[in-house]
Amino acid sequence: MLLDDRYPVLETLRAQEGVTLYRVEGGLVFLFDVKTPEDKERFYRYRAAVRRLQELGLLEAQVSAKPGRHYVFFPEKPLARKAPPKAALEALAPLGFGREHLAMAEDGVAYLAPWPLQGRLPRPKGRKPGERLLGVVPGLFLSLLGLFLLGQAFYRYFNPPEYTVPDLVGKSAREAFLLLKDTGLRVEAAAGNDPTKPKDVVLAQDPAPGTRLREGRAVRLLLNQARLNPLPDLGGLREEEAEARLAELGFKVARKAYLPSQEPLGVVLAQDPAPGTPVPPGGGVRLLLSQGARQEASVFLPRLTGLSREEALFLLNAAGLQAQVEEVPSGAPEGTVLAQDPAPGTPVPPGGGVRLRVAVRGGVLLPPAPPEPQARTVSLALDLPPEAEGKGVRLVLLDERGERVVYEGMGREGLRLEGSYQVQGEARFRLYLDGELFQEWAP
Repeated sequence: MLLDDRYPVLETLRAQEGVTLYRVEGGLVFLFDVKTPEDKERFYRYRAAVRRLQELGLLEAQVSAKPGRHYVFFPEKPLARKAPPKAALEALAPLGFGREHLAMAEDGVAYLAPWPLQGRLPRPKGRKPGERLLGVVPGLFLSLLGLFLLGQAFYRYFNPPEYTVPDLVGKSAREAFLLLKDTGLRVEAAAGNDPTKPKDVVLAQDPAPGTRLREGRAVRLLLNQARLNPLPDLGGLREEEAEARLAELGFKVARKAYLPSQEPLGVVLAQDPAPGTPVPPGGGVRLLLSQGARQEASVFLPRLTGLSREEALFLLNAAGLQAQVEEVPSGAPEGTVLAQDPAPGTPVPPGGGVRLRVAVRGGVLLPPAPPEPQARTVSLALDLPPEAEGKGVRLVLLDERGERVVYEGMGREGLRLEGSYQVQGEARFRLYLDGELFQEWAP
């Protein structure tokens, strides 16, 4: 049998947990049977341990990670009974390997086994005179071996191996368990909550990284569950009480609006989102607050321009007012309230109506007005001047029927406005920049 077309197999020494140990010409080969993700993780962790020993100058090895040929070759070296260097144990501990995985030679590490070494260790083909004597007297050899193993067992019992605790904070639960899997340390997990971090990530550990623990000791991990906190019911609280309650839970006040009410000044009348809604930390909450008792049974209209259609309708509905929405093509974000009538602060009787002009996306190609009897068609083709850059643009068309807004939004130099419109009688276009008349012309 020839491994990887380069290593003639002389003897199969051991097969365990998907790994086969062969004696080949010139040394030993640990061949991994990699079929599952777990097999692959085990091989790469073993390869990382081999490379750490190579970086320390303690080990000679050839590593192959080709598909179907995952193995490590160790050159043949005489084994020696000597303690592994402290640097080697410290380098191997985070990867789950210890002294029980090492076979030592006089000049360093002979090889690293993927499982704890037990019983007879693989040795070179050539035998020394003392080893031939052991072959002649097997009983004596087995007795000495038994005494050695017994001594090792007593030593291990009274001097259990120590492992260095790796840095686990920020790693996933699976990564942390894999790092601790073969260290002999126990894992204890508790639930934590930090919605700003991924679920099941390690938030904290005890003891700290770098601590050396004996086998069987516990490493406690705090795993993130990332639960969102529900909004409390703020109705009836005073303004400062509501703000303090939101700050305590990690939320903030996004916007406030005031309406006359029979409730005392500053009492929360409504909130958005509704109570019980799960919101991430730092989320904003809109509050509708009482402005005090109604005066002459009128509602003072709040400022609605700049709000979204949904926000404006929420405020009007809470105030008991009716809304009439007119959609206007605009370059502003869709659904933004561009104008309101009556103006903010105007007293409106309960049930009164408010007209809202709301932006809709229509591009810069303006739709034609519906034709009317005895009307004529006028055309518009206008490139906005440099003065329109960054200013509020409002273009209106006047004829015998009155004034119509044909475009409203933020200006941009060179933006082209065009379209065809039905008019009656004399007609004129007027261009306003930031509310001031900039240009007027007849089509």
